[in-house]
Amino acid sequence: MSALRLDKRGSGLLLEYRKVRLAFDTGVPEVTTLLSHAHTDHTTNLFSARDFVATAETQDALLARNEASLLQATTIEWGRDLDLDGVRVTALNAGHVIGSAMFLLEFDDGLRVLYTGDYNVVDSVVHHAAEPAAADVLVTEATYGSPEWVFPERAKVHSMILEAARRELDRGMIPLFKAYSLGKAQEAIAVLEEGGFEVLTGNRVIDEVSKVYASHGTRLTYTPIERARQAGVLERDYAIVSSSVSNTFASLARILGEQTANEIRNMTSSFNLSGWALRELNNSGFPLSAHSDFPGLMDFVQAVNPRIVYCFAGNARRFCGELAHAGVSAVPLE
Repeated sequence: MSALRLDKRGSGLLLEYRKVRLAFDTGVPEVTTLLSHAHTDHTTNLFSARDFVATAETQDALLARNEASLLQATTIEWGRDLDLDGVRVTALNAGHVIGSAMFLLEFDDGLRVLYTGDYNVVDSVVHHAAEPAAADVLVTEATYGSPEWVFPERAKVHSMILEAARRELDRGMIPLFKAYSLGKAQEAIAVLEEGGFEVLTGNRVIDEVSKVYASHGTRLTYTPIERARQAGVLERDYAIVSSSVSNTFASLARILGEQTANEIRNMTSSFNLSGWALRELNNSGFPLSAHSDFPGLMDFVQAVNPRIVYCFAGNARRFCGELAHAGVSAVPLE
């Protein structure tokens, strides 16, 4: 294990061990990339890779978000090992967004390395929680790797969203929930739908990604903004889910005219759906996160039981300090 090397490269990492070179969530010339999921911050440098490996769902999500690469892609199937440069690679559910995968690497000398990408250890209404696997080396994100980041129970967050939607509608307003187009928007749609609310999606990219969810077994009920008028949604109570508020109202202005779009804008109450909204709880947002909170990260490390942990993203250095305090060897990748 002493020969293992991990370096930050662009949006991800480069692993070198013996004669093996593999990249995670970045592109390195003449090196294969293991792509954990389709969020833009993990695909920025992908074009530089020799080729990449991803789940079918992740490849579909890339297409839906117009981020498809001309690179050759190898599909890794859930529960089936893939031999890659003599390394056995297994994709494990990361619970972050559709198709998101952690990668377990098993080398011929018995070394096991687990790379998490972004992951969530709790179930949502559209994703199943990540499950740990034993490894000698854990390479983990640490977005919320500081003790103050403790999220409420997910069901409680869902209840807060529904309560806000009902409150705003009761006072004649239109609730608008801001959410990432991949993952968070689909959970928001599902929560509002189950709560009995009609949902208007404010961006085409949300619709395209939602089609990917449907093609892989998660069907959602909503009305795309392009069909708002003919579907009669605007004459009823509804909530909006938007990944870009400016684009949502630009579309409304194009479809309905500036005056009607401005009237709708003036009736809108906006709420941010993000883990970072823990700081603005019940004010302008709700902490609906696709990442693990601090206790979740700590529990995950304990379950993996690695000999050493490498941490990246967000609070990497702080999380390493917390792990060291708990007796776990940890190194920040910065």
